[in-house]
Amino acid sequence: MVLTQRTAHLDAILAALHDKGSHPIVLHGRMSRKQRGDRIAELDTLPPDDPRILLATGKLVGEGFNHPPLDTLVLAMPISWKGLLQQYAGRLHREHATKTDVRILDVVDTGHPALLRMWDRRQQGYRAMGYRIAEEDPMR
Repeated sequence: MVLTQRTAHLDAILAALHDKGSHPIVLHGRMSRKQRGDRIAELDTLPPDDPRILLATGKLVGEGFNHPPLDTLVLAMPISWKGLLQQYAGRLHREHATKTDVRILDVVDTGHPALLRMWDRRQQGYRAMGYRIAEEDPMR
């Protein structure tokens, strides 16, 4: 699941993934209730061990969204509030037969002091939830 705040960002990610041959399912608040229901039904009909890519806005899947096979979150937006981080991570913590691990990939923009402070707060939140932070050099 890839989370962002802006539908324009979702559109850009969707275009990039389509260029790679992927066909993600998109959910955002500008969709009608029926469209969202159809996308969720499409997601729910995938075989349990099939790979899936869900692109969504955080506001839409923050509360009440449940899809137990999800095991990876790409956080493609800056947040700092621990409660929101726990809410998003909680989307991955639903029990499912094929799930053994969960992973959060946090996209960090290190070029802005305010965004770095938000990352520092998220690290505290991850540790409080029991996550291990493995930093990767983006230049590799």
